[in-house]
Amino acid sequence: MLRQVLHAGLRTSFHALGRFVAGHPVFFASAPVLLSILLGASFSRYRVEEDVESLLAPKHSLAKIEGNLVDSLFPVNRSKHALYSDLQTPGRYGRVIVTTRKGSVLDPVHLDTILKLHRRIYQMQVTVPATGLNSFNYSFSYLCLPDDKNVCIIDDIIRAMEEIQSARTSNRSIPILRYPITQLCSPSAFSVPVMGFADASLRLEAISK
Repeated sequence: MLRQVLHAGLRTSFHALGRFVAGHPVFFASAPVLLSILLGASFSRYRVEEDVESLLAPKHSLAKIEGNLVDSLFPVNRSKHALYSDLQTPGRYGRVIVTTRKGSVLDPVHLDTILKLHRRIYQMQVTVPATGLNSFNYSFSYLCLPDDKNVCIIDDIIRAMEEIQSARTSNRSIPILRYPITQLCSPSAFSVPVMGFADASLRLEAISK
């Protein structure tokens, strides 16, 4: 008896549902597609986070605060003429890391050393291959990224150091450049690409007193 009642009820329900679907074919043909699009669009909110700082550093940590301060004071020029990710072409590079043992890297003696090193790198020439008729002397200008005037794009920190040195030699007053928080917990370092096939390093301490 119960089986017959259930069978009759299900038969009537599915019959009514079939008539309803047959009477509204456009709705039932488009509704699954629209529902799939809406559910799939929700996945666009998810993204792969590759920034280690945002994954590990607390939102209100000192590192985040200092990073936001640096970004606000020294905004990055992201134009097509000065992309910092394209300051050098892909290839085999050495790397020079400059820190200081005493004082700041902006002290005159250290600043002059950094600029002297920069000029030597800029004027360096490498012969490839070392011997043979097809040898060619490559210089920094062959490896750097040129701007719209076909001049090598140099990091702004080097430009600032050159301006400080120029002002000092001409006895002009210049603003003192300091890190926003001068007592650093760990040494700071400047890192610049160097043309060559072996890593080179020059260490000077960068903790400000």
